[in-house]
Amino acid sequence: MYQFYYADRSVPLNRGECKLNIRDRFQITAVRPAMWEEHCLECAAPTCFESCVHYQARSDGRCKRFTNGLYTFADEKACCGQGVRVKFRKWGNMMTVLFPAMLTEEDYRKLWKKNEETGKLLHAVESSKLPRSLRWQGIRIPEYLRRRNLRKLAGLDNTADAFLFHAYSYNEENYRLIVEIYNDHTPVYKTAVSVDPGENMAVVGNLPPECSMANNLVKVYPENNLEAELDILWCDFVQGEPVVNEQPAPQVKCVVWDLDNTLWSGTLIETENSDMLELKPGIRELMEKLDERGIIQSVASKNEYDAAMAVLVKLGAADYFLYPQIHWNPKSGSIKAIAESLNIGIDTFAFIDDTAFEREEVRSTYPQVRVYDVTEIASLLPRPEFDVPVTAESKNRRAMYRAEEKRNSLMKAGQTDIVEFLKKCNLRIHLFEPITEEEKLRCYELIVRTNQLNMTGRKHTAEEFANVLNRPEHRNFTFSCADDFGEYGIVGFGQYRVENKTLMFTEFAMSCRVAGKFVESALFAELLRRESCTDGHFDVVKTKKNVLLRQTLEEIGFAVIGESAELMAYRFNSSLIHHEIVKID
Repeated sequence: MYQFYYADRSVPLNRGECKLNIRDRFQITAVRPAMWEEHCLECAAPTCFESCVHYQARSDGRCKRFTNGLYTFADEKACCGQGVRVKFRKWGNMMTVLFPAMLTEEDYRKLWKKNEETGKLLHAVESSKLPRSLRWQGIRIPEYLRRRNLRKLAGLDNTADAFLFHAYSYNEENYRLIVEIYNDHTPVYKTAVSVDPGENMAVVGNLPPECSMANNLVKVYPENNLEAELDILWCDFVQGEPVVNEQPAPQVKCVVWDLDNTLWSGTLIETENSDMLELKPGIRELMEKLDERGIIQSVASKNEYDAAMAVLVKLGAADYFLYPQIHWNPKSGSIKAIAESLNIGIDTFAFIDDTAFEREEVRSTYPQVRVYDVTEIASLLPRPEFDVPVTAESKNRRAMYRAEEKRNSLMKAGQTDIVEFLKKCNLRIHLFEPITEEEKLRCYELIVRTNQLNMTGRKHTAEEFANVLNRPEHRNFTFSCADDFGEYGIVGFGQYRVENKTLMFTEFAMSCRVAGKFVESALFAELLRRESCTDGHFDVVKTKKNVLLRQTLEEIGFAVIGESAELMAYRFNSSLIHHEIVKID
């Protein structure tokens, strides 16, 4: 369901064709109701409207974060038969609450129809000639009542089996779409969906419990403030199970290799000196050709994991293999595990083994998997199922899956300890002085836009900010962030001077996107180290919006040394809580 009534439907909607159907990959039995709305990653409405350089008035006076709202369209392949066109502006964010129950598709469609009728009435209010203030109240009150009712939903158990994503991208470049779940300001789950030009489909399974906690917020946004344009058919948490096709797919997406007497000559367990093992003739060339075509490779071998991986590393082959399965269990189970980890259909797999028993064990369990004897290796590339064109995207596919492998290993186990979760996210800061005009502009955007993590609350004009940057004896810094899920871009700006081994801060503003992630701890500890200072002084001008900053500073170890009606004075040293979690470039 979508907050569709702010879209201008007189604008033509020319759509790219989505040929796939999510139901061919996943049998859906229930859907988590969502009410996707247009929001901002840095929102502090309405105080930010006058100061933000990106503010553009929507018809109701709120900020337009999408170019044309949530523009819905009919599509039988979409959830409830309705998709949505979204073109993100900078800091745009599609957001919903996790309402407390799953519904069958029939019940969800009934709920969706009610939302459509409500939305049509709200659209009539929005497009009327009533004064803006009356239109605002005429929309916000029904929206509040609708959300209250949705929070009381009763239905099936709310545990999600998968997150489904199906969309068409109009951007020419590949990027990552971030899906993040928050409990208040605390991130509790995060994943990234790789988005290519054209049609995209992903089924994210093995979800941790955080994905089923009612009243958490789900935020969906493109990395690094990209102005991405998408037709979204599915962006939903569901119950059900993957669809297993009985016949092989037309093209192979993953080749799974046996090791002994297949990839290399000889048997590891029978070899006294593993250094004598070598790749069979032509194997390296075949692996390289498959890799160029974007065909992923993995391993299913009955061996000791550490010993086998040591040989693959020595042979310079280990990097080619994603999610290798090296143990003594049946190889059909290994192939299933690889398919689930890669999030691709098992019917797109090929398995190569020198042993007839192993080939038959896989074939009997999964007849949709193509099975080849080691004697057929030389003839594989010309076959139609391996005939995949070499492109820049195909050459980069393994790297994309490798990054996804790292993210999957982080998220699929589930994580309730926020500190351990953040450690595994591998959050990194790049700290530098703003020099270019583009960097200075982004710093200015942060100062005038951010309110919750802003130490002074002052909204400088562009001319005033230029003077701020040129204050004598002051040092300016900015920082960007990235983690294993994507790039945040520049998310913070600050200024200080050094007095008697103390950092005296005069400006600081930081994006809400990195709040609660101990970025501040790492940053301030690093600034003390770089300046060889023992402590820092930080005065926060109290505003209605920057309570979050004050809470955050005190939580990470800032000590209150003075307080008035207008000001909180803090002092800190390098022993800030969890400063080691975030790495500094």
